[in-house]
Amino acid sequence: MRITRIFTEVLNKVRYSLLITIILTHQFPALAQQGTDELSVYLDSVDITAALNAQSVRTMSQGDVRLNLEILDKLPKIMGNADPISYSRLLPGVQTSGEFNGGLHINGGENGHNMISVLDVPLYNVNHLLGFFSAFIPTHYSSMSLYRSPHTAGAPNRLGGELLFRPDFDAEAGKASGSIATGLISSQGTVKVPLGKKSVLTASLRGSYINLLYSAWLDIDGTSLKYSFFDSNITWTFKPDEYNTILADAYWGQDDATMSESGFYADMGSRWGNDAEALHWIHDGMNGLRIKQTLYHSSYCNKLRIDHESGHLSMPSGISDWGYKGAVGWKCVSLGADVLYHLFTLQSPVVTGTYNNSQMDVTQKDAREYSLYSDYSADITDNLNVKIGARANLFSTGAESFSSVDPSLLITYWGRLENWNISLNISQRHQYLFQTGLTGNGMPTEFWMPADASFQPQYMRGVTLSGMIELGGGAYSLNSSVYCKRLFNQLEYYGSVIDFLASDYQVADHLISGDGFNYGADLMISKNTGRITGWLSYSYGRALRSFEGEGMKGTYPASHERVHELDLVAVYKTGRRLEPSVTLVAAGGTPFTAPEYFYMLNRNIFIKYGDFNGGRLNPYIRMDLSVNYDLKVRRDRFIKSQGLNLSMYNVLCRRNDIAYMLKVYNDKFYYHHMTLQSVVLPSISYYCSF
Repeated sequence: MRITRIFTEVLNKVRYSLLITIILTHQFPALAQQGTDELSVYLDSVDITAALNAQSVRTMSQGDVRLNLEILDKLPKIMGNADPISYSRLLPGVQTSGEFNGGLHINGGENGHNMISVLDVPLYNVNHLLGFFSAFIPTHYSSMSLYRSPHTAGAPNRLGGELLFRPDFDAEAGKASGSIATGLISSQGTVKVPLGKKSVLTASLRGSYINLLYSAWLDIDGTSLKYSFFDSNITWTFKPDEYNTILADAYWGQDDATMSESGFYADMGSRWGNDAEALHWIHDGMNGLRIKQTLYHSSYCNKLRIDHESGHLSMPSGISDWGYKGAVGWKCVSLGADVLYHLFTLQSPVVTGTYNNSQMDVTQKDAREYSLYSDYSADITDNLNVKIGARANLFSTGAESFSSVDPSLLITYWGRLENWNISLNISQRHQYLFQTGLTGNGMPTEFWMPADASFQPQYMRGVTLSGMIELGGGAYSLNSSVYCKRLFNQLEYYGSVIDFLASDYQVADHLISGDGFNYGADLMISKNTGRITGWLSYSYGRALRSFEGEGMKGTYPASHERVHELDLVAVYKTGRRLEPSVTLVAAGGTPFTAPEYFYMLNRNIFIKYGDFNGGRLNPYIRMDLSVNYDLKVRRDRFIKSQGLNLSMYNVLCRRNDIAYMLKVYNDKFYYHHMTLQSVVLPSISYYCSF
């Protein structure tokens, strides 16, 4: 009975969270954030790694961070899963977004400023379960690299950073291996099968079954919610000789959410998902010759609908890419080219009913993006290296064309024993794709659009100073960085779902353009050996935006800004079967825009907001605990290891803010503060490897 009661509390919490977030993003609220009126060989975008030691987190010479994904097996598993995107937010310079926010904010940048990729193939809107999970099955990948700013000409056309995942395609010769994990919400598995002496096939699958087991807990007070998702990966690697690798990689994933709400007299549904397919050829030859060629396709699609007693709303959106990336390097020189074709399905609402009849056709745009780049690296002395690069871009959509040349400079100095270094990165970058939408937090209502005559390409000029020193013979490492970025042509979305129902909708009417300024500092100390391993980091950052539009003139904090943040990750090795771990996040509150008053006239809601982002949510504090208990395994058994994981989310029982919300209910509306329930969210899962 006690276990049943715990499971009931877990699923009630999940149900409550899902309901709040879907209502926040898909129903009739005005969100608070919305205003009104290992060894590394690097060849540009090629990153081939091999582990040199057991460090879970390593900082490279230019200040980038690499996370060995094996550490996720030991960290708290929220709903039975330790998600790499969620734990990337515990790295220095990456902001913790909070519950139900799948956004990734690096050095003060917007979520859409970053590239999330698998071997340089981009994926868009990668969140599951409203930010708790992402599209990445951790056991399918060996490492995740965080690049906080572009420091070579080969970096993509993004103003922010990049999260790059490397598939785990290594396998013991002649033996199949894999892992399985199953919990209350989902199960996942990965298998690696050698196909002869020169080829390996790695496949992963994950699926959720919350409705199958707990449908009774998803129907309460007239509300019926159904939600499911799945992910699948397959990677085939062929090494014909020691110098060449051919790799084929594919991903497919989808989310499906529906909700029936009797209080709103509404039925809502959304289906969104990604797919990506790529073919790579990597050549690492003699005399320093390095080549990488990639052909790929990547797409994202969202189908959102709302059926209300007063009307119907459908709002599809999506983006598809077909691309080629090629890079050649020899000794200190590297050259590369990127060719991309984009097809956009812009968010075009079709509304029928009492409020408005807007029979808009689904709008599509296409664009072409070309880039040529080169880097030259020179050793000025034995301890001083200078890398200088330039990237030329051409972007065209319809009758509009834009061109740019982006320089980059990276200066790195190593200590005599190479146990410390310091680097200076100066760069400029242009970005021609924008992500915008209702929430700005990486939810499926976000959509992508190209630069055009109305909204010019965004660009950034930035300076970053980074340093690293190893202490205690490598037992500890201290990393720090200071950055300053000037941003131009930034976009801010200030509409809500109500706009779709109350008037003729044009996305351009709800976008305002301005400039920005990000600056801050990060500090991280990591413990790499001993019974306790992990890291402690502190980040200070400001993200300011300036607008000149009517009613918006002035400088404001960005909606995602957290000025202070402290992150702690620790794993304790007891030497026995138990292995506990803890994560702690303490961060300042994000800004929000509060209304001064609102009223309803002829069934239309009118809102008068105060200063844009003039208020802040309460500070965000959360601690999670986890413990792995390894079960005995006979040596001659097929299973190599197995165990149970018990994780507890929010053990401090803190009611962290989600947002302030305008809620409509039976023609009545009110504005109130939304928080999480102040209870612990436990989860239990079984894991094994073979």
